[in-house]
Amino acid sequence: MWADIIYVVLLSFCVFIGFNYRKIEDPYVKKWTSTILGLALSLIVSESQILHLLISTAINAVIITKISPKKCHVVSIFFSFFYLLIIFRLGEYIGLREASTHTNLILMISTLKLSGLAFELNSASNAPPDDAEGVNSEALKDVGFMDVFHYTFSYMGLLTGPYYRYRTYWDHLYRPFAKYAEPWPETLHKLKQIACFVVLFLIMSKLYPTRYVLTEEFAERSFLYKHFYMYPTFATFRLRMYIGMVFAECACQMAGLGIYPAQSKPIKGLGPRDYKTIETLSKTPEKLKEVEYNSDTVLNMDIWRLESCQSVRTAMKVWNGCVQYWMGVYVYKRFPLKSLRTMVTFILSAVWHGWAPGYLICMCQIPGFMLTDDLVMKYYNQSPKDSIAQKLWYMFGWYEKTTCMAYLGVSFLLLDFYDIMHYYKSVYFSGQIIAILMYVFVLCCKPYLLKRTTESKDKDKRSL
Repeated sequence: MWADIIYVVLLSFCVFIGFNYRKIEDPYVKKWTSTILGLALSLIVSESQILHLLISTAINAVIITKISPKKCHVVSIFFSFFYLLIIFRLGEYIGLREASTHTNLILMISTLKLSGLAFELNSASNAPPDDAEGVNSEALKDVGFMDVFHYTFSYMGLLTGPYYRYRTYWDHLYRPFAKYAEPWPETLHKLKQIACFVVLFLIMSKLYPTRYVLTEEFAERSFLYKHFYMYPTFATFRLRMYIGMVFAECACQMAGLGIYPAQSKPIKGLGPRDYKTIETLSKTPEKLKEVEYNSDTVLNMDIWRLESCQSVRTAMKVWNGCVQYWMGVYVYKRFPLKSLRTMVTFILSAVWHGWAPGYLICMCQIPGFMLTDDLVMKYYNQSPKDSIAQKLWYMFGWYEKTTCMAYLGVSFLLLDFYDIMHYYKSVYFSGQIIAILMYVFVLCCKPYLLKRTTESKDKDKRSL
C-alpha cells in the first residue's frame, strides 16, 4: 500500500512540475532539467538498481550513435530485450539483486524508447521522397550520445509511460507549440476522473479481491457466481490501470510534450501524420495563437472507447495505445513472415510484461476471440444503420470483448500457472467454451448473412 501511495505522490509531482517546466524557453536548460528530474525519480524508486537503467542506456547509446542506421535497429532491439528479459529479470540466478517492480516498469518503457529510436533512425535513412509524415525530420539529423540519455531519462512518462517517439521529445524542446497551448483545463478534467477512479478502486478492491478466487470459500460458491466474479475483478484492475495511465498522460501534456496543432492530425504514438504542417506552422508563430491543439500523441488510454467498443481489436488498440503503436509498427509490420506476425507480436508483448506464465496464457488466447470478432464486425458493418440487427450485433460484440478481457485478465492477474488452472477448472473452462460456441454460431451465420452482400454486388455489376 505504501509503495502505491509513494508512486501516486511521484506521479502527482510529475504533473504539477509541468507548470514551471513548460515555461523554460532555452532547450538546453529544458532538456537538462527534464533529465535531472528523471534521474532523481529513478533513484528514488530504484535505489541501487538505477545501474541497470544506466548500463542499458549507455550501451544502447553506443549502438545508436556508432552503428549504421541500416543495422542499428536490429542490434538495439535484440540487446534491449536481452537485457530486460535475461540480465535484469533473471539476474538473481547469477547473484544479482531481485528485480524490483518500479525499476522493471522504467526499464520496460526505456526498452521501447531506445529500440524505437534506433527504428526511427533506420526509417529516416529510407524515407520516401514526399515524406509527408516527416520520417526524416530535423530531429533525427544529428542524434548524439547525450541526446539518447536525455530522451531516455526525461521525467515525462518515465515511471509508467506512455511511449513516445524521439521526434516527439525533440519537438517539445524546439517547436513553439507549448507556449500557445493551455493544457490545464484538459488536465483538470482528467484529474477529476482520477479522483473518481481512486474512490471506485478502493471500494472495488475491498469487495472483489483477485486472490479470493483461490480460497475454499470461493470454491463452494455456485458456478454462476464464480463465472461472473471475473467481471468486477477485472474492472478493479482496469481502474488501477486508468489511474496510472491517465496520471502519466497529464504529466506529459502539462510539460508540453505531445501537444500539436489538431490540423496536423496527431495520432497516439506517432504524432502528426501531416508533419509538413508542423514545419510550416513552426515558421509562422503569429498564427499559433489561433490554432486548436490536442495531446492525442500521448493518449495512452482512451477509456470511453475501451469501455463502449464492441471489438476485441479496437479494445487492444486503445488499451495502452502508445505501446500498441510500438508493437504494431516495429514488430508486427516489420516481421518478415506474415503468417507468424500476429503470434510473434503477442508473444513479445507477453514476455515484455514478464516471464510469468499468466502473461503468455493471456496474450496467446486473444487470437481465438479475434476469429469471432472479425465476423461479428462484418455483420455489424453490413447491417442497416441504427437497425435492430446492428444493435444486436453491437451487444453481441460488446459481450464477447468484455468476456475476453475479463476471462483472460484473470490469468494476467494471477500469473502463476497452477493458480490460473485452479480458477479455470473451478469455472469449467467456461471462457474457452464460450469463445468456441460464439465462433461456431457466427460461422454458421456466414452463408446467410454475407451471401446477401455478395449478391447485391453482383446485381450492381450487372446494372452497369
